[in-house]
Amino acid sequence: MAGRVLLHICCGPCAIAPLARLTEAGLEVVGLFANDNIQPAAEWLRRRDGAAQVAARFGVGLRVDAYDPLPHMRRSLADPAGRCRPCWEERLARAAVVAREQGCDAFTSSLLYSRYQDHAAIAALGRAAGEAAGVAFHYADYRTHWDEGVALSKDWGVYRQPYCGCVLSELDRYAKKLRRPPVIDG
Repeated sequence: MAGRVLLHICCGPCAIAPLARLTEAGLEVVGLFANDNIQPAAEWLRRRDGAAQVAARFGVGLRVDAYDPLPHMRRSLADPAGRCRPCWEERLARAAVVAREQGCDAFTSSLLYSRYQDHAAIAALGRAAGEAAGVAFHYADYRTHWDEGVALSKDWGVYRQPYCGCVLSELDRYAKKLRRPPVIDG
């Protein structure tokens, strides 16, 4: 791959390894923060700021889409068990359109850094979004750089989020604790 690539960035820590690999390869990188899935708004702001902090470290411009979580929330609540695939699809489709608008040769996503995401599904959705928008999807498995991203995000003081993004993933995070009886001090 050569030229200009758009990187969809879900958060600062997840952007470190992809940005390092893309810039090391001599590519011109355009950043996009388009994440209506993140709730609540305060969390979106923390992640936006973390993404901007990391993009600035790499000398990459960051486009930030307006925040409108309601359509995502409606879809997620309609099908809680199947919420992830439409979420990935929506963000990858947005990234493909912006990549085409920005004159990029390809696009990719920091979703490919996470050990917790379905890479096969993301790759298939990325390819489909790219075909629909007329821009190539660049798949790379950034999970092998997991430790690097974690260490650098801590060293740089980048906000590290404790859950995927949507309110339902936050509930999943606390599922076991919510079933436990209350703790009474005394």
